[in-house]
Amino acid sequence: EGEFDLSYKTRYTIIESGEATVQQDIVLKNQTANFYADKFELKIGSTKVRDVKASDETGALDATSTFENNITTISVKFKQRVIGQDKVLPWKLSYVSNELATKSGQIWEISIPRLAKSTDITDYMVTVSVPRSFGPAAFALPKPLSQLQAANGQEFTYNKDQLLDSGIAMSFGEKQVFSFKLNYYLENKNVTSQNATIALPPDNNYQKIVLEKIDPAPLDIDVDADGNFIAKYKLAAKEEKNITATGYVEVFSKPFRNIYPRLTDAQKSLYTQPQAYWETDSAAIRDKAKEIKDPKNIYDFVSNYLTYNDARVSQPQIERKGAASAYASPKDAICMEFTDLFIAIARAAGIPAREVEGYAYTQNERLRPLSLTINQGDILHAWPEYWDDQLGWVQIDPTWASTSGGLDYFNKLDFNHITFVQRGVSSTKPYPAGSYKPNDQLSQKSVFVEFAKDLPFPTSTPVINLTAKDRIFSGIPLNLSANIKNTGTTSIIGQNLLLSSSKLAIKSPNPIDIDMLPPFASKTYNFKVETAKILKSDSDTLVLSFAQTQISKQIKIEPLYRLVFTQLFIISITSAVLIISIGLTLYKKVVT
Repeated sequence: EGEFDLSYKTRYTIIESGEATVQQDIVLKNQTANFYADKFELKIGSTKVRDVKASDETGALDATSTFENNITTISVKFKQRVIGQDKVLPWKLSYVSNELATKSGQIWEISIPRLAKSTDITDYMVTVSVPRSFGPAAFALPKPLSQLQAANGQEFTYNKDQLLDSGIAMSFGEKQVFSFKLNYYLENKNVTSQNATIALPPDNNYQKIVLEKIDPAPLDIDVDADGNFIAKYKLAAKEEKNITATGYVEVFSKPFRNIYPRLTDAQKSLYTQPQAYWETDSAAIRDKAKEIKDPKNIYDFVSNYLTYNDARVSQPQIERKGAASAYASPKDAICMEFTDLFIAIARAAGIPAREVEGYAYTQNERLRPLSLTINQGDILHAWPEYWDDQLGWVQIDPTWASTSGGLDYFNKLDFNHITFVQRGVSSTKPYPAGSYKPNDQLSQKSVFVEFAKDLPFPTSTPVINLTAKDRIFSGIPLNLSANIKNTGTTSIIGQNLLLSSSKLAIKSPNPIDIDMLPPFASKTYNFKVETAKILKSDSDTLVLSFAQTQISKQIKIEPLYRLVFTQLFIISITSAVLIISIGLTLYKKVVT
């Protein structure tokens, strides 16, 4: 260190098959008077390479490469002895990799590991050339210094300062759509009927769900405190039920909306509490939280501190160790430990955080491993999210940041993470799809996800109904019942239920804010209304509206005295008078 300076001009040329050729023009500058370099080593995080070639002005140089512990090491032997301060040795290095660019469904992804920090590197310029056929850039991180549209390609340039903190991550394409088929099994072993639930993929800031069918249909679908879609069933005594949910999900790499109401102080307190596996009361975790207090620093610490242990993935039953154990044994981590440690430190620092479990598509499990084994047959992934007052819940992936050589999974995610459940109120429930199986079928798959070209036309069709008497009396409070049901395939988000009247006073909350109404969900709300005292009959029209749907109901308003002097009341009084009169007459005759 300090004896030589290095400057690089690196070009990544990616062809339509995804193969990347890397060409580097390197200048080695001698900072000493008496030494020379006879060998050079370049270490590349995570990526395997082939066809390594090196040369200088005298011709080809001896170049070899090895891959160990997820690191590629390229070694080059120099022929020239460049002795003397400020003397330079210009030379070239090239290699090929099939791991830098991958196509996932409709999205091309480019992932170039970050540059190792070194005081020897004085200059580092990078150009990435991508075919135009890849489509428009959905994102490029870091933001390139320049972007050029050439005849047959797109070129992006970066400098040293941009590549010290993270690698280059690019995605090309407009959208990613998956289809899914999820199988669930419920069993009631009791001799009486029981209620049971399953968790369906929810809508959130990163995904839009089209739920085409649930067979058999649930009694209802609730949204729990974490935003999960909980489908309700009633099982008869000793009944078994097989349920299949089919649909589509459109996935985004960044929040494309914010569907969450701002957390209250009470909710923020809830999401910073200790839970099983999130030991915020651990002294070591508390001390670390005092040292690193913002989400990015916690993410950087976790992704650099923990080491992914591939050997644990092959175990028949993978134990979830929790944050405290992960902190104490940093070299024995898989995705659960990366997730739990981030959540525990964030919560200890007062940052609301929770866990996401779901499906993550990967073509290279060494760079992007999946390690959440669900009942042996299905392998899912876990990643954390933290709360931001402007953005809502923000998903990140410190596991893949660590295993991919420092790619940025903080400022964006990707198009391949599908949420099955979000867990913050509890660290263990609800269970994701893949967890609902009979004991004799634990090794069978129950989660089926495939790429799809397009999202089917989503429908959000509310059916509303208002239950009220046709006639009411002035001055007497009346309870009305309003039912809304979503018969469409997508959630109705951020709407309110409004009851309108020109002559009735609505005493209950109105409108009623409904953050989310999932497909197949049905909800009933009560309104309390009353009228002023009137002396003559009148009428009014009640209008119930929800999500651009309205219904109306005509009601008749009667004065309060009509409640007393109704026809039935008059007949009753007349009958009573007659009975009394007849009784008195008969009594007098008997007495006489």
